[in-house]
Amino acid sequence: MKRHLQAIGVSLSLVCAAAAAHAGAPRSVTIDAATMSSGLIKTSVLRLETKHPGSAAYGMVIDPTPVITLRHRIVAARATLTLNDANLARARKLYRSGGNVSKASLQQIQAQTAIAQARVEDLLTRAKARYGAALGTGIADDGAAFRTISAGGSLVSVVQAGAALAAPAAASAKAPDGSRVTLRPVGSAGRIPKGLLGQAFFYTGPALAIGSPLAVILRAPRAVTGYDVPAGALVWHDNASFVFVRIDANHFAMYRVTTAHPLRHAGTIAGFFVPGADLPAHPAIVTSGAGLLNSALAGGGASAANDN
Repeated sequence: MKRHLQAIGVSLSLVCAAAAAHAGAPRSVTIDAATMSSGLIKTSVLRLETKHPGSAAYGMVIDPTPVITLRHRIVAARATLTLNDANLARARKLYRSGGNVSKASLQQIQAQTAIAQARVEDLLTRAKARYGAALGTGIADDGAAFRTISAGGSLVSVVQAGAALAAPAAASAKAPDGSRVTLRPVGSAGRIPKGLLGQAFFYTGPALAIGSPLAVILRAPRAVTGYDVPAGALVWHDNASFVFVRIDANHFAMYRVTTAHPLRHAGTIAGFFVPGADLPAHPAIVTSGAGLLNSALAGGGASAANDN
């Protein structure tokens, strides 16, 4: 058996060659009939599908008390500012008409009004710095997200370590009781929770126990058409992910995978959803033996694989 595998490796290395069609063509390898008949290389024709791929993220139900307290402080500060504005308007009117208001009294009321204005601006800045622009504005203006929280809904911090998102994606989470709940996006968080790395967002959800950890799934913003590729089909070559596609009886081409959305089964990654643009139509993916082909390609003196 050992000699048989060595012979296969030699034959693969000998026939490994770059595709010569054009500079943008994928690297390829041709193997002999003996290697094919060994059963070490297997392929599967994949079916094109349309999905909203999901990515895993970490969620935590956080205490909404500071949010509600901050809202009350903003309301109180605005009320004080409104009162000071009214006092200042009356004082100016009396001062200009020669009423019973001295210049010193007017200046004192002006200073009180300026202090009240600064207090409001300080609280609004704190709200956006701590909770992000979206939730900070909601706290200040009694927005939909704040109303959900103050009515007993949960505030959820979600951190995802994948590619940066321009806006929070639609999300669902597995609650502590095992049920699946829908989370409503609010916006980017003002800070990342201590001890975590990635991009942080705020969501609201149904009433959940404070401190509950949540397994969150973030859905892609747009539907993607592509293929379910088994995890074992992807290989790492020159700092990029590739799959081998069977072109004809004994000819295999290597295609670069630009995006791979993990597909989980029973908590483990069983495969990846790969965009259709990365692969040829109805590809016969190498599901077993991709590592052999990759080793042969590297050992045959081939340079970094070209993009499809």
